[in-house]
Amino acid sequence: MLPARVFCICLLVVTSAAAQDTPAVKQAEAACGSFRQSFRVDTSGAANVLAPAQAGKVQVYVIEDWDPIDGGRINRPTVRVGMDGHWMGATQSDSYLYFSADPGQHHLCVNWKSGAGTVKNLVALFELDAKPDQTCYFRAGFTRVEGIDFTLRFAPLNSDEARLLPGQYPRARWSVKK
Repeated sequence: MLPARVFCICLLVVTSAAAQDTPAVKQAEAACGSFRQSFRVDTSGAANVLAPAQAGKVQVYVIEDWDPIDGGRINRPTVRVGMDGHWMGATQSDSYLYFSADPGQHHLCVNWKSGAGTVKNLVALFELDAKPDQTCYFRAGFTRVEGIDFTLRFAPLNSDEARLLPGQYPRARWSVKK
């Protein structure tokens, strides 16, 4: 009787995991770009430039705020930043990037792909309803779960944090790896 229960529980777990790969999940992940795309990121000597939104556009800042407890023990992650199915750039460690967009509804994505530990492809998403001449600030960060396992956080910043954090970190200069 016990083996039958164990089998049923295992079947339920596998079925639940497979159900997570639904069209809704694929649509949400469509906010990202191609998962095969890689970036080189350089933050050395990058000036801290805060650009206002262009007239009629929205300015989006994404600040990668690395785990302050880490102290340099492991390589700093590269986080790809996407919007509406296209990568807009990448950050690395404590750095930020910004880009302009048209007003309206957008789907933002941050992604860290790694082979370290059980971290394989962390994705975090946010739906943005952007207004003309608006500047939006987001923080992408990591929380250590156990050992070398992490979760990826992605959330808007309040106005006080938005004024503080970009001045503390360098702007990420990125290029596409070929």
